[in-house]
Amino acid sequence: MRIKSLCRIGLMALAAGLVLVFAQDRTARPNPRSFDPQEMGRLESAMWRSYYDGQWLRLIGQTMQVSCGQYGFSWWDGARLSKHAAIAAMYFRRETNDPRCIGQLESYYGIVRHATRISFDVSEAARLELQWWQERRRDVPPAQYARTIARLSGFIHGVGEVEAMESALLRTHAMVYRDARRDGKMTDADWEEVSRQLTAAYTVLKNEVIRTP
Repeated sequence: MRIKSLCRIGLMALAAGLVLVFAQDRTARPNPRSFDPQEMGRLESAMWRSYYDGQWLRLIGQTMQVSCGQYGFSWWDGARLSKHAAIAAMYFRRETNDPRCIGQLESYYGIVRHATRISFDVSEAARLELQWWQERRRDVPPAQYARTIARLSGFIHGVGEVEAMESALLRTHAMVYRDARRDGKMTDADWEEVSRQLTAAYTVLKNEVIRTP
């Protein structure tokens, strides 16, 4: 009898949880233009660290903090976004030209477009994302892949490529800083510096977002 009661309580809790997730998904109003630069700098630095350490579950959790905590996606969409982003990163780390990367990124940006109702080309956004990953891996000049990042930011944050360029360059500077200390040479203080540089990048982007209707 006690087991039946526990099962009944468990099923009721599960049903209540599903209803809560459904209701939260229906009422969420995500906005990629709404973010806190300091939190974005901290979280992106932490995400980079998880990526280079191969901590995929931790990366998923951090990506969800960005999706839900900074951009306002629902828990359901945030979980799916985090999964696609982490899987794409995992495939890419193993093989730069893994064809499965683009499919994961298209699924990612498809969710973004559907949830935000922002009109942009999902395939082009996914292509730009993968392009700057590949450009960085090939050690092309930072100014080159900064342009790719700026174009992608224009899609997602609603600013022009020119307006997004300074922020993109600051992000690439943080990447160069990290790359100069690769192979286990990054200290906690170095990661704090990366966080500071990324915060500066997102502060510039936020200012452009505010100036752009």
